[in-house]
Amino acid sequence: MFRHLLLFLAAALTLSAARPVATSTNLPPAAGPAAPRSDTLTAGVFPPRATVLKGATRDLASLDIRLINLPAGKSFRLANDSADHLIIIKDGNILLSTKPLGPGGVGLFAATDKPVIHNTAKTLASFYLFAFKSRSGPKTTETTPFLANWPDLVMKLTPKGESRAIFSQPTTWLKNINMHATTLNPGEISHPQHMHRAEEILLIRSGNVRMHIGNGYIPAKGGDLVFLPSGVPHDLENGNTGRTEYFALQWEQ
Repeated sequence: MFRHLLLFLAAALTLSAARPVATSTNLPPAAGPAAPRSDTLTAGVFPPRATVLKGATRDLASLDIRLINLPAGKSFRLANDSADHLIIIKDGNILLSTKPLGPGGVGLFAATDKPVIHNTAKTLASFYLFAFKSRSGPKTTETTPFLANWPDLVMKLTPKGESRAIFSQPTTWLKNINMHATTLNPGEISHPQHMHRAEEILLIRSGNVRMHIGNGYIPAKGGDLVFLPSGVPHDLENGNTGRTEYFALQWEQ
């Protein structure tokens, strides 16, 4: 009987050696160019700093958001790359192309547009610079730059505060990109927690809020940026100390 047991164990070991276990090192590679590049950005609140956010998302092959501090009398030229660019003025006053922009001013430029930004004032100016490309390739070469100052934006009163439509248009890399600004009164919630297919960025212009992302809460304040990947439940809760203003940005590739 002992001899039969030894023979059985030897056969089992031989069979096991013939069936190697699949691991991450011996699985076949993803097939062909259709396999998507992995997302590198996750939901969260990001403070204002030189590089606010940089990586890839479900829809964007690259997303690079920076905070640029431009000294008095200096100029800044957009990088000679193939990305679309969005500019949002944080502080100070600049001359973007030929249009003066102050805090809350916005400029949207297709990849072929390379405007120069001048700080013509005697104090420091700062602005957020977004550069982005979609995964699905360029869409059009017929685009029009968008430039607007905060006071130029049409304000509509809402039951919770104010709303300002800003733009909704194609760019070189996107089928459509749209942005609006919301003002929430004290104690208000943006909307019940929800999710959507589109990725979203919120840029807090002023105030103190709580971002409800998934099952957790993260505080955010003026200057902070919030990234919300596709399908992530979220809402924004304003505190009781004052109003809050924020930009909301979505896109279609």
